[in-house]
Amino acid sequence: MLARREFSGDRSSLKLVPDKGMATVLIGDADEEVLSVLSFVLGEEFELLRASDGEQALRLALIERPDLVVLDVHMPKLDGYRVTTQIRRNSATANTPVILLDSQPERIDVLRGFAAGAIDYVTKPLDPFKLLERIQETLEPSGAV
Repeated sequence: MLARREFSGDRSSLKLVPDKGMATVLIGDADEEVLSVLSFVLGEEFELLRASDGEQALRLALIERPDLVVLDVHMPKLDGYRVTTQIRRNSATANTPVILLDSQPERIDVLRGFAAGAIDYVTKPLDPFKLLERIQETLEPSGAV
């Protein structure tokens, strides 16, 4: 049986989960409620990796190489901008699409996100079903969905 590692909640330990051949999406957000809602909505369509801080998100992105990454810009330890920049700098993950989430973005924040390498910038509170559509639209051309 194929299996993959996954962070669960804000624990630092990894657990094995079955690999169903779905595209993998990494969600990084310090807000457990956001992680739970996104996990509920996206979990039927994608294999999910969850991280509650930027260091966990970066580590998972580099080890697991997800098909797409969703990051809150205001995570502890490393913010979403820095994680995006590091994902872009690594040759194994340089082409991984990153969508940034922000609760109160200013124009400069959005520009900073795109400069870091994000492909989309979504405002919170978010509609998780619209985010699902954006993820599907992003992944469909590559055949990852």
